[in-house]
Amino acid sequence: MSLQSILVTNGIGCVILVILLINSYVVRLRRKVTDRIFTAMIFLTASACILEGLSFILDGKVFSMAYLWDLLINSYLYFCNITVSYLWCLYVDLRLYRSREHMRKNALIYGIPSFIGYIGILLNFKFNYIFTIDDSLIYHRNLTGYLYFFFAVYNLAQSVVIRQIYYKKYGQTKFFPIYMFIAPICLGAVVQVLFYGVSVVWCSVAMGLVGTFMCLQNELSYIDPLTKLYNRNYLDHILRDMSRKHSKYGGLMIDMDFFKIINDTFGHTEGDKALVNAANIISSSMPDDAIVCRFAGDEFIVLLRSGKQNDIDAAISSLRKSLTLFNEQRETMYELSLSVGSSIYDGAAETTDTFLHEMDENMYAEKKNKHAVRNC
Repeated sequence: MSLQSILVTNGIGCVILVILLINSYVVRLRRKVTDRIFTAMIFLTASACILEGLSFILDGKVFSMAYLWDLLINSYLYFCNITVSYLWCLYVDLRLYRSREHMRKNALIYGIPSFIGYIGILLNFKFNYIFTIDDSLIYHRNLTGYLYFFFAVYNLAQSVVIRQIYYKKYGQTKFFPIYMFIAPICLGAVVQVLFYGVSVVWCSVAMGLVGTFMCLQNELSYIDPLTKLYNRNYLDHILRDMSRKHSKYGGLMIDMDFFKIINDTFGHTEGDKALVNAANIISSSMPDDAIVCRFAGDEFIVLLRSGKQNDIDAAISSLRKSLTLFNEQRETMYELSLSVGSSIYDGAAETTDTFLHEMDENMYAEKKNKHAVRNC
């Protein structure tokens, strides 16, 4: 691969990352830990694109302190190689579990290969077993250097394991396709390992970051920012899909009772907390493959992939138990109450509008009874 091709490839990677930084500006304003980790990966990858091109320019060039510059730049590239993949593991953990504590608890375990790699980079300054720079100031990768590709691949594989463990425990997450990041990197790494002198891996990382960011934008358009449930946009998307495929679904419409009283008595901040608590109660009591949406205001809709009445009844029973447990252990000055209406979409004989209307009618009947009892 010619120097010109290497510079063009890494230059494309830098341009991609600059565009990504510009487009992710609004997201970064949230100042979440996940956004900071993602931004760190962008900057490390951009610096690696620049410095890798520079390392090829300097290779074999003789000037004052050339050996030191070559040594530092190539050491930094190995550092970036294992650091970006380690940060990816932390990012995957935090995106899935949404818990800093969970991430911190596992950070040392995830980082074992990278920490070994950091020590190896420091020792290489003396023993030159990862790479060498000969008397002509030409860089040579040693066999030990291939371990750093293994460390990076190990971290990527570890992120898949993290995702699989989460999947088995909590079900699939739709807006975090980790393979959009992993696939281009693996392809670039294989090419770079097999063909010495080829430089495509950092451009591949840039493509992986962009692919991940583009997919995650669906989260902003399909996820309710307060409750973290799916929103009305996503519900409409699923309903269209149900109608097109004639799928059979069970449905629940759930409405918070006396929500206005909570808002008027305790304020809208407490009302938001009540909505979040209700969302957590609903989502935690539903089957893993259920689709839980915030429909509007204090209304929620659950779509069950089973269209059987006994599965619907089981979901309602689970919801009642979770609600009772919350109220028994509550730390709020009020109890939560939920009215539920159900319906079955048979996939052929009725429209999705009829499906929603039937749920709404059944829910309203229960709600009306509760208000009648309260007013007595």
